[in-house]
Amino acid sequence: MAVLVLAVAVICGGGLWWHNHTVREHDQALISYRAAVRDYASQESRYRSYLDSDEVKSASAVKEEEVSDAKTVLAMSRDVKTTKPASSRKTSVKTGLTGDASTGELKKATENLVSQISRMKAEVRTIKARVLAVNTSKAHKQLSDAIGNADKILADSNGKVPDGDHSRDELTKTLDLAKKTLEDRKSVLKTFTDAKTTLDTKTQAVNNAVNAKAAQDAADAAAAAQARAASAAATSGGSSYSGGSGYRAPSGGGSGYRSPSGGGSAPAPSNGGGHPTWTGTTDGSNATGHWDGNHFIGEQEF
Repeated sequence: MAVLVLAVAVICGGGLWWHNHTVREHDQALISYRAAVRDYASQESRYRSYLDSDEVKSASAVKEEEVSDAKTVLAMSRDVKTTKPASSRKTSVKTGLTGDASTGELKKATENLVSQISRMKAEVRTIKARVLAVNTSKAHKQLSDAIGNADKILADSNGKVPDGDHSRDELTKTLDLAKKTLEDRKSVLKTFTDAKTTLDTKTQAVNNAVNAKAAQDAADAAAAAQARAASAAATSGGSSYSGGSGYRAPSGGGSGYRSPSGGGSAPAPSNGGGHPTWTGTTDGSNATGHWDGNHFIGEQEF
């Protein structure tokens, strides 16, 4: 009887322990499952947001001719196309299980959720790397183009700046540094971007200096032309000329008189020599005229 009672006690105790163990295992599985569901939802949101971000869209729109290394664009295009947004992915994850589900079902669903979370994180890391590669290659190309433009501006501006070549000297120094940055394999995106910004500033300074000198030269030329015109006008004042009064002698040497254009201010008196003398105005200027034989001499004040 004692042995039988002991056996029954052991069986009952073992059964109770097993029951408690099973309940604890199920509860723990349910806790882990619910935590995985929360993590999955959070990661899914970040995953979708990043793939739809301006950063990814901008890098995806870059063309091969805009970068130094076309492979970066091709890799970006390939990975973005194969990476589907979270909303369109077909997965076997279960996010709506309750405590009624078995411990095994809860554990399996949790493992699947964790696996999907890891996959989304890996895909985001891959796309971020592709975006960085494209942007860096694009910045490298932009710096290279800026260097080519600066070289041309430096050559074309020789002798065309008014600052004693100060702006050109500054551009030369910056240009040398930019070329070293372009060739340095350790240079990163920000390095290329900063180098281009500085180079563009120095290049623009030379352009501004060239434009300033051109404007000053044009102003000096205009002032010189104006001075020459004023001098010419001053030296021509009070000069006499023949036949400029508007009077025309009658044909045949007769004594007829024809009024100058603009009309004389007084009748033409006769000097008895077959030709009249004349005093009047032509176009508003004081003028006199007389005959020398058959030639009329007109004098006009300006």
